[in-house]
This record gives sequence, structure tokens and C-alpha cells, in this order.
Amino acid sequence: MKEIIERIKAIITNPTETWGTIKSEKIEIKELLINYAAPLALIPALATLIGLSIVGIRVPTGFIIRIPFLEALIAGVVGYFLNLAILFAGAWVVGYLAAYFSSKSDFDLSFKLIVYSMTPVWVVGVTALLPGIGILQILGLYGLYLLYKGLPILLETPDDKVKMYFISIVISSMILTFFFSFIIGGAVYGPIMMRMMSF
Repeated sequence: MKEIIERIKAIITNPTETWGTIKSEKIEIKELLINYAAPLALIPALATLIGLSIVGIRVPTGFIIRIPFLEALIAGVVGYFLNLAILFAGAWVVGYLAAYFSSKSDFDLSFKLIVYSMTPVWVVGVTALLPGIGILQILGLYGLYLLYKGLPILLETPDDKVKMYFISIVISSMILTFFFSFIIGGAVYGPIMMRMMSF
């Protein structure tokens, strides 16, 4: 856990130097997934579970609505695995687009880029404990900055192509995320949200 905390601090406070360190690290995808991504992805999943089932959400009528624990648990599990699946989809997108922007097409490096860029999103996910302050999750957008800074270092993207490569990744990732959320997340969260809106 100490290593995870140190890496979180490093990638957030000193991304340029940290990306260089990450590039030189010999770490397999499985190890990165198990020892970094999986534990951090638990933060928003557990926070959402507690926020929805224990803390609850105050609706306009003044009542506090709490989702039955089992339903919130199912939603949390689905969200958790969706989060991890998106890492692989995102890495595939990065690798696929690499050739168009004179960058290294390396799935391992692409996976590292996506995983560490997700760090702020996972950390800020703790705000889901209190649904009323969910707006703070916008701070997770710092991950886009990390992604931008990582492209020329990890994938050796030429300076004149970084901006367009970055934009292409963001747009493609948004489409993928929407697809995953609509197909999988909608089936779980949709009915829950509909019931909440009926109060």
C-alpha cells in the first residue's frame, strides 16, 4: 500500500519525471492491474456503495433516499469491473491510433499510460461517499493532463502531433465509455435511478 500511495503522490505532483520512471519500469500488465489498478478502482466502487445505501441521496422533496444494499452492491460490482474493462479498451485505442501520430504502438506502454492517467479519477472517487459533494469528482479531469504529459514520454509522440493524438484518444475513449456505460451500466443503474426519481 505504501508503494501505491507514493506512486499516486508522484504521478500527481511530478508527472513529467514520474512518466520517465514508469517508462523504464519492467512490469507486466497483470502485475500493474492487480497491484495498482484493481485496488484503486475499489475506491469509487466502495464509496458509491456506502454513499447510495448508507448515506443516501437527498431528493428535491427533502427526503433522503437510500438504495437497498443488495442493489447498490450489484451496481458497485458492475461499475468496478466496467472500470477495469475500460482500461484495456482505452489501451487498445491508444495503441491503434499510435501509428497515425508517429508514436510507439506498444500495448504495454499504452496500458501504463491509461492506468496511471486514471489515478486522479479513482482517488477523487472517494467523494461518492457523500453524494451531495459529487461535483468534486470533476477534479478527476486532472487525469487528462496526465495523459497529455505522458504521450511524448511513454509513446515518444512528436511535439507537433501530441495535441491531435490527445484529442483523438479523448474522443475515442468517450465513445467507448458511453458504449460500456449504456450497455452494461444502464442495465443496473437505470432501474435504480428511475425508482429514485419516482419519489
